[in-house]
Amino acid sequence: MLIKALNEYYDILARNDKVCKDGFSRQDITHMVMLRKDGTISDIINVEQESELDGKGKTKLQPISVILPKRTEKRGVDSSIIEHKGERIFGLKYEKQSDKYSAKDDTNKAKKSHKIFVEKNLDFTEGMTSDIVAAYRNFMMKWNPEEETTNKSLLKIKKDFADAKFIFALDGHPEIKLHDTDGEIAQKITELKKTIETVQGNDICAVTGEKGKIAVTHDVIKGVRNANTTGALMVCVNNMAECSYGKEQAYNSSITQTTMKHYTEALNILIADRNHRIYLDDMTVVFWAMSDDDSKETDLFASMLGFDDKIDADEMNSILLKSLNDVNEGKSPDLAGLDIDKNVEFYIVGLAPNGSRIAQKFIYHDKFGNIFSHIARHQADMMIDNSKENVPMWRIFRELRPPKSKSYTTPPPLMASVFSAIINGTRYPEALLENVIRRVKTDRDDKDDKKNVKVNYVRAGIIKACINRKDRYSKNKEEIKMALDIENNNQAYLCGRLLAVAEKIQMESVKGGDLNRTVKDTYFSSACANPAKVFPNIMKLEQYHLEKIKKNNENGVGYAIRYSKIVSEIMDKINYEFPKTLSLDEQGKFIIGYYHQEQAFYKKKETNDKEI
Repeated sequence: MLIKALNEYYDILARNDKVCKDGFSRQDITHMVMLRKDGTISDIINVEQESELDGKGKTKLQPISVILPKRTEKRGVDSSIIEHKGERIFGLKYEKQSDKYSAKDDTNKAKKSHKIFVEKNLDFTEGMTSDIVAAYRNFMMKWNPEEETTNKSLLKIKKDFADAKFIFALDGHPEIKLHDTDGEIAQKITELKKTIETVQGNDICAVTGEKGKIAVTHDVIKGVRNANTTGALMVCVNNMAECSYGKEQAYNSSITQTTMKHYTEALNILIADRNHRIYLDDMTVVFWAMSDDDSKETDLFASMLGFDDKIDADEMNSILLKSLNDVNEGKSPDLAGLDIDKNVEFYIVGLAPNGSRIAQKFIYHDKFGNIFSHIARHQADMMIDNSKENVPMWRIFRELRPPKSKSYTTPPPLMASVFSAIINGTRYPEALLENVIRRVKTDRDDKDDKKNVKVNYVRAGIIKACINRKDRYSKNKEEIKMALDIENNNQAYLCGRLLAVAEKIQMESVKGGDLNRTVKDTYFSSACANPAKVFPNIMKLEQYHLEKIKKNNENGVGYAIRYSKIVSEIMDKINYEFPKTLSLDEQGKFIIGYYHQEQAFYKKKETNDKEI
């Protein structure tokens, strides 16, 4: 599915001149070599352009993008038609210590590279007569690296030489460039491509169904996080165990060269574009819509899941809430005001490195309107305590990480399952609930970092979403509400509330409320799993702390009565009998009960101690 979708997307890119013709690719260029007709260099000009002002009001020079003949993918000593690397063009290396150019080095790489460059390019340009190509040929035949170590034009750029990338133009006519698309070299490359296509084999492409020559090897994909920096392969067959019926290498994949070039280039473009790619731990996620201009769809998708902030937060929340109202009423979300085609096909793909290869962890596609509806439902399920903020995807996965860990990464299968639940509107994976509850039970509040707490709104929201969606699909109409629900008679939920009350009483019993260790710190994990075992002790401490409130607080009696009333109401609902054990879902409800009650106390404090 992925290769077929990328091949179709390539056609869209080509239709809008966003990809190069077969045989060509974009390269970053920093300098232009001005050649006289006799092949000598008149000057080397820096063609970099100033960037826009950054946040500090500064600019920097950036290379220009130029379409050149596609570079060789071979490693080691090699060259391309119209070479742009200085070492290969000039056969020189700049030595920082001596501040000089040299034609010699330990491996003679510069010399070997220059020799191959000259041979390949002279052979390719044989018979061409244009002024710029003639000058280029003269340059290659006359240039002697050993005699050019003090070349004045090169000395101007010696400190930038290692990173410099070059193009060629005719002296006095900078508009006449060697790489011009209507020039002799470009025309020959195009004609050779057409010739190859006409003599291709009669193999059938498994992706397009068209006849062609099977690609023996595939081009590399670059930019996948933690993959080889030089690139990795999507399709690679190089083990005997993977071969069958005498077919070796990529003959097993039945993908023609044309299709291979198209899907690899489309994917490389998507990964290189921040508007179509995000990173989550070790996973690279790309997304696109099958339209000539998918910027509005990709911007909205990225903003909905917190990958980007191109859409204002208030506007984003307004869009989500309106869409949710439409969904709740059984209507398809109205996206007309956003100038978005809700019927356009939208793709989301997760990629992760696997040695020298790339593994496809998931691929989802649907009409954008359906995906939008599911994400709106997801964000609504995640909302808790009247929070109206959408929760970013990265934040969900961060809450699964131990607070002090710098190496933890979310397992790709879990990440893929969460994506599936969000995009398809299905149940969240059980592992998500398990991991979040484990973190709540294991972690402690960090007094030095107020952001690191056992139970925050994101963790509580995840638990609420997992349980509610599970109950929804099992046709259980009872759902956990966003805020404190005093009508909720679930035993686990009530036990969680009771622990929050006990903690609050303890805090009020100490002047300033500054405690090294609270009831929560001591009993939360065990109370969450085995309430009957620890709550008798908690209730004894509670009575002790109530007495301290009466003694130590000016309004202690009133406070004690208020908290005693809440405790009595909760104890009446559980019939003064605590559950022996709690299941995973019940532990989740315990945590939500605790969080709801805690937030209710916090809000009461903000409203001048009004009755809860």
